[in-house]
Parts: sequence; structure tokens; C-alpha cells
Amino acid sequence: MGHRYLPADIEAALGQRYLVDRQIAVGGQAAVFKATRISRPDGTQSDDTVALKLYFYYSQATRVQREIAAMESISHPNMARLIEHGHCTIAGKYTRYITWEYVEGQTLSQRLKGGRLLESEVLAIARDVSAAIAAIWSQRIVHGDIKPSNIMLRDGGGTVLIDLGAAKYLEQENPAATAPFGTMGYFSPEQARGEKSLSCASDTFSLGVVMLEALMGRHPTNYDQAALAEGIRASGGKLAVSIPLLCTLDKMLSERPGFRPMPNELSGQLQRMLQKIQSEYAQGGAARVPKAVG
Repeated sequence: MGHRYLPADIEAALGQRYLVDRQIAVGGQAAVFKATRISRPDGTQSDDTVALKLYFYYSQATRVQREIAAMESISHPNMARLIEHGHCTIAGKYTRYITWEYVEGQTLSQRLKGGRLLESEVLAIARDVSAAIAAIWSQRIVHGDIKPSNIMLRDGGGTVLIDLGAAKYLEQENPAATAPFGTMGYFSPEQARGEKSLSCASDTFSLGVVMLEALMGRHPTNYDQAALAEGIRASGGKLAVSIPLLCTLDKMLSERPGFRPMPNELSGQLQRMLQKIQSEYAQGGAARVPKAVG
């Protein structure tokens, strides 16, 4: 990609207020490092373990500001907490940075390398993510990039939705349809068409794709976005899951946004399905079902 930030250069750029550990993610727009903030901008001591995101291009200012505004407006147990943001010059390159709470655990994409998940595991993850989507939508913001690598599974239990880099406000400043920003294979049909007025229904569709991937152990269309253009059906396959979950997935993956469940209602539905599984397992001993966060 032609971009590389060295820990020593980052530490110098941030006035030695951070100890940079290692790079944990990199993409075409930014790199993310695990780091420790040892002092705040006002000079007071700190001991925060953070994820430090550094952008490659200062020209991304509008998008970065949108991400910051989204993170500042939302406080939710299923979303990472914003810690600090600002500007810096790294090895002569002026850029922007964001730090947020470091989540101890692994991404869902890492977890899926070990194979498909149990229905109870998928229900718990999707319950938490849909709750986060509801919180985002309360500010009329669409996440825009729901995918396994943006879903963190805490070591202590619970799920955290990360990276609002593709966040899109309902009332965007550009009235024209634009090319979608996010990840192919997870776009909703309307997002893939570049429609301006997206809603939480777009994120719900993407979550449905993620749930199918977790249940199947592979992406349902092999990342073929065209195969998602008219929606897809979970009930047409051979998934060994409950009928209520299949019906819910079919609604989430509907071509028509209006047919998809609202995220707050969806989170409640998934929790009830989870409780039913736990109840059914009760006679054979305590069910190993992840607990809700918050």
C-alpha cells in the first residue's frame, strides 16, 4: 500500500504520551495499533490501553470528522468508547488520529477460522450487534460496514461493534447518489446501488449476512455482491437451526428494507430465542450461553 507508520515515529509525533505496542490492523485508508496512553493532552497521567487509528491521507478529513462525531454522540456497552482524537505530524506527514478503548478478545473473523459457530453463540453475538445498531440509529447514523472483522468478541463475554469509519448520517451533505463505502459481499442491495438515504435496515441486512456466515462457517455467496442484489433466503438451505431463527434471517435478508425488523426489536427477539435454548438445555445442566452486556 506504500504506507507504513513506525512505532518510534508515532510516539514522537504524539509527544511521547503513548507507548506503541504493535500494529493490529491495516487497510487502504488507515492503520490501527495497540498502544498505552501514559498521559492526557493536558499532561495528567493516564494508563489507558487503546486502539490507536492513524489515517494515511489528511484529505479524508470529512470522513474522519464524521467518524469522530458518531463516536462522541454514542455511549453503549456494545460499542468501543472514544478516548481521544486530534492531529499530528508523523515523519513529516500531517495526519489525523483517533484512539478508543482497546477490547481484549478476538474479532469474529478470527473466531470463524476455527469453524462455524453454534446457534446460541450466533444469537448472542447478533443480539449485541443489533443493540449497537439501534444505538447508532438513535442518532440517525448508519454504520455502513457490518462484517466479521468489525465485530469484537470480548474475552470476558459480550460483543463490541467497532470502526465507524464508513458511518453515514441520514441527512448527508451530498444529495447525489455515491459509490458505496464499505466491504463488498456485505452491502445491502440499496447500499450497493449507492442510494443516499440509507437507514438502519441496511445494517440489519449486513448483520444477516454475517449471521449466515457464522452459522455456515463460510460466506453464503462467496463474497459475490451481485448474488445479494435481490436478497437471499436462509430457509432455502440446510441450516440446522430453529425455525424462528430461519424466519428472522429471511426477514433480515429481504430485498426490501421495509420488510426487515427494526434493530431494537430484533435484539429483543434474538434474546428470547437465546433464552428458549437455555431453557431447553436446562434439564441437562446449565447451558453455556453468553450473557447479555449492559
